[in-house]
Amino acid sequence: MRRILPIATCLAAVVVFSSATAYIEAPHTLGLVVRDSTNIVFMEVTRVNKEKGLIVYKKLEDLKGQHPTAEIKHNIGQRGFHPREWQAVMAWAEPGKKAVFFHNGGASETCIGTYWYQCYPEGEWWGMSHGEPFLLRTFYGKPEKLAEAVRLILKDKEVVVTCLADGNKEQLHQRKGKVQRLKASLKLLDYNPKRDFVGWGGEDGEDIEDFRTITLLAESSAGWRFLPASQLGDAADAWKLPDFNDSGWRGGKAPIGYGEGEISQRQGTTVAEQGQDFVFRRSLDVPTDLLKQPGVVIRVNIASDDSAEVFLNGQLIDKDPEEDHEFAYWNREIEVPAAKWKPGRNVIAVLVKNRQGSSDLYLDMEITALVPIPKPVRNVAVRSASQGPLKVIPSPEPPGTKAELVIDADSRSVILPCKIAPRKLSHLEDTYPLEVIATYPSPAGQKAHETVVVFGGIRPSEVAKALERLGLKPGRPAKGESRAEGPEVEIFLEWDRSGRTRRVAIEEILTDTRSGQPFPKVKWHFTGSSLRQPDPEKDEAVYGADASGTLITIFPVTDETVIQSSLTMQEESVMKLERVQRELPREGGSARLIIRAK
Repeated sequence: MRRILPIATCLAAVVVFSSATAYIEAPHTLGLVVRDSTNIVFMEVTRVNKEKGLIVYKKLEDLKGQHPTAEIKHNIGQRGFHPREWQAVMAWAEPGKKAVFFHNGGASETCIGTYWYQCYPEGEWWGMSHGEPFLLRTFYGKPEKLAEAVRLILKDKEVVVTCLADGNKEQLHQRKGKVQRLKASLKLLDYNPKRDFVGWGGEDGEDIEDFRTITLLAESSAGWRFLPASQLGDAADAWKLPDFNDSGWRGGKAPIGYGEGEISQRQGTTVAEQGQDFVFRRSLDVPTDLLKQPGVVIRVNIASDDSAEVFLNGQLIDKDPEEDHEFAYWNREIEVPAAKWKPGRNVIAVLVKNRQGSSDLYLDMEITALVPIPKPVRNVAVRSASQGPLKVIPSPEPPGTKAELVIDADSRSVILPCKIAPRKLSHLEDTYPLEVIATYPSPAGQKAHETVVVFGGIRPSEVAKALERLGLKPGRPAKGESRAEGPEVEIFLEWDRSGRTRRVAIEEILTDTRSGQPFPKVKWHFTGSSLRQPDPEKDEAVYGADASGTLITIFPVTDETVIQSSLTMQEESVMKLERVQRELPREGGSARLIIRAK
């Protein structure tokens, strides 16, 4: 049994300087982010291309270091692990808007006030990798106030900044949470909100949200009615019934918590008969004027024990895809179109399937309406997109001396020389879990800090062409929530020792240190790479994997690659992969990567 719906609160994560391209969820104080940045720039939007997703800034002030250019160009495109990430940035972007840019010459984080996003250098541009909602725990407010806080912190002063309180991660992705004020300085480097807490909300009642939130149903179990599902012909009929027996309900709401200790202390319903399904029901009023407002979004956040189905006025609006598990509706959020709501009385009914045989069933729900706050219309410069396809131009030279790529037609294999990669790079403080199999070495390889092997002297596009010569046709690379597509291949690592050749499937040298289990059997797909535009204002592109240096990824953290596994970002969030060092060559030792067509 797990916690019920938690209130969204603030996190601060991702070290800006770690070159990581998946979310790094460890919270960081503003003092730590300031300390670890070599450059911090206060900047202003001067030009926006909404069609291509481009933002051009001008430097207003070097807060730390000396950024080399007066103009800073960000290619947002349609990048990120979820469409809401690039959409949040481009919806904000207008000439005159201010932002604060933290970087170390490589990885960067940009705060636009109520959102953060990560970029990497791509020639004259900085290309967005993904949004960074967990940095909202570090700062959430006006960029002008962030710039002033940075100035004072660099003078060794202590400041008070607004941020979102730490809490539910999915709701942080939605930029929902409770605003709090925390102390920050170069002496407060470890994230400790209990120690640094000053108060709730912004200073002097400051409203720093981009939208107005109207609570239609507060997060609570109070007022719900329940009935054993066996007494209903159809669970959807619960919405038609008058208020029915609630004698088994115990008063009060279930406390919101994350740890097991908090869960064990909470209150909720007590159902005497174990193993039965129950229907919970509650009515609420939706103001007519609210439904008439443009752009309004009504969100239903729900958590319950075991599996559940949710009905609005008798219509099924969502259901848990799993029939029997412990984490049903854990952090579930449903966006229900305004057209499905009726002015006045609406009825929500939830069928909870008591598959765990629990005598304590918990149900919690919060319904909120988000109403956009109108903003003044500004002139936006938009460059017309080309009507023709992108022109593919030569890729950059690979690092290192030219190496030989072997195509073995008899075994239908492509063989390239490689070396066992270092697990910790000298310029990074931490060792990061593995996310890729093969990439260029640092600094050319964007993922060199989390790879099994490195290689040079060969472009990833040459490997792709070699696979095509074996009769394979590239599929489609995945990034974020999508899945890789393409013909299957097998991957082996081979090396020589004491006059003998050792060959193992790549899966055999990986282990999940979080679960203690071996790496699961997966499929590897020849996806081919997406293209990258060195200058997004020109209709020219290079093979993306040649620019990123990434050849094979374990998780879809980038689509600029050649081969991807069948794993998704859902597995990335729960696995922590490491090499099995037994029998492998030492770091820097020579090996051969073998890609065999199935």
